[in-house]
Amino acid sequence: MTKSLIIGLVALVSLGLGANGVAQETTGSAKGAPGSPPADTPRLNAFLMDKIIGSKVLNLQGETLGTIADLVVDIDTGRLVYAVLKAGGFLRIGEKRFPVPWAALAALPSEGLFFLNQTKAQLEHAPAFDRKQVPDMGDVQWGANVFKYYGAPAGYVQGGPVGYDYGYSDYAASNYLPAPGAGITPVSRADDPYKTLFDAHTLTTIAGHVVKIDQVPEFAFGLQMRLTVYTDKKEFLPVYLGPVFYVAGPWQAKHLKVGDQVSVSGSQVSVRGESLLIATTVTQGNAVLRLRDQEGIPAWIGWKALKK
Repeated sequence: MTKSLIIGLVALVSLGLGANGVAQETTGSAKGAPGSPPADTPRLNAFLMDKIIGSKVLNLQGETLGTIADLVVDIDTGRLVYAVLKAGGFLRIGEKRFPVPWAALAALPSEGLFFLNQTKAQLEHAPAFDRKQVPDMGDVQWGANVFKYYGAPAGYVQGGPVGYDYGYSDYAASNYLPAPGAGITPVSRADDPYKTLFDAHTLTTIAGHVVKIDQVPEFAFGLQMRLTVYTDKKEFLPVYLGPVFYVAGPWQAKHLKVGDQVSVSGSQVSVRGESLLIATTVTQGNAVLRLRDQEGIPAWIGWKALKK
């Protein structure tokens, strides 16, 4: 059956913030307020539509791209497909609207903000329409071009959930991760590409929200996990974690998501004028991901997965 799409208000919506993220260890159980569910009880990031419409959208340089003017929902599945972005004055095209795949946005509900990994120059060339001439939002071919531009998965075409998996499944499928039950070969001290950058004299702790999770290829070291954290100081900070085989291995029990509030400790250094953090620990709630010690020695040195 052809999918029916509609622009309008829905009473309640779950913000799709990405199902996969950074693995952690649990340090203990947390208790909520009297009469409330336990702090670790699963919950939805559910908000009224009128709390989303009008929200500001920033890029990862901290620049304002515009505001969310409307939302497009697939009424057959109840999924949000697009946020319709009204661009800021920098484009001087006030009548234009930009359909942005919901999966391409990262939400920070506590701040009433959304993040889109697009520069202003890139947005100028993004698919757009005149607000008085709304296209057929149910046209799959038209929609495929929008999703392709933003590099987002077209969930309504594939039949899968709309949201990023940050490449974890692709990484495992390409046989970088060991088969279930296999051990991990201990690695040498040289297997941390950031060891030479780590400075024990610059240890610090920052707090903020995760707005992006990605993988960085490092020559001769493989893929490394990286977060982008929007800190409590209203700044964006890249946080380098460690190799995917250790951080995102299937033996890890819990995962961070985009939008999670975290506390990150590590060595904050500057590389080619860019400030970044080489993490020792990442704490989210009662879970702690341990990556390096205070001298920068990686936790995965000599580490093995337990055989089943």
